[in-house]
Amino acid sequence: MAETEKYGLLLAILEPPEEMEEEFNEWYDTEHIPERKAIPGIITAQRFVAYKGSPKYLALYDLENVEVLQSEAYRLIGPDYYSPWTQRISRHARIFKRYVYGQASPGRGLISDEANALIMWMKDIPEGKNEEFVQWYDKECMSYLKELGGFIQARQFFCVEGEAKDLALIEFRDLEFLKSDVYKEALLSDKAIKTRKYFQEAIHKIYERYIHS
Repeated sequence: MAETEKYGLLLAILEPPEEMEEEFNEWYDTEHIPERKAIPGIITAQRFVAYKGSPKYLALYDLENVEVLQSEAYRLIGPDYYSPWTQRISRHARIFKRYVYGQASPGRGLISDEANALIMWMKDIPEGKNEEFVQWYDKECMSYLKELGGFIQARQFFCVEGEAKDLALIEFRDLEFLKSDVYKEALLSDKAIKTRKYFQEAIHKIYERYIHS
């Protein structure tokens, strides 16, 4: 499958100052998300909030392809056209990072509407270790996780733009998987943590769906 036939992904991790959090969420829900939903080729727009810790907010946008982000429609909501409100939020955000990916597997999978929780896992697999990673990920890690109640799907992505690492997004219907010994063995055991470090893990974080109040 040619890269242009694969879906893309725009991922943003964000965290406003605590005193601006209410305004930040109002801005995101009423200005930022609607602007992006109106762009041809942006298929989904979903927000999540960290189960624990920082960065607190995650936004995921499935793209028809990564070229959507080079379109004239997308350019017209870019930095040169930011509203005063967007400028204010961007200026004061503690964390505001943007990552662009192509979808490696399954290639044209979209986030599920039932995905109320997910694992976001960024890693930077050392050169020459990709086959070794695939063996571990498919035959050990995912073979465990697929057996968990609430498991929906796992999608993998490759870096296209920015400092983004290789990415896996593993979707669940809720956070109940965190209580499972199977999950702990797959990703939190001493062996799993050692393996994750070996594949140069950058971020391993749990998010749950953000509900607009």
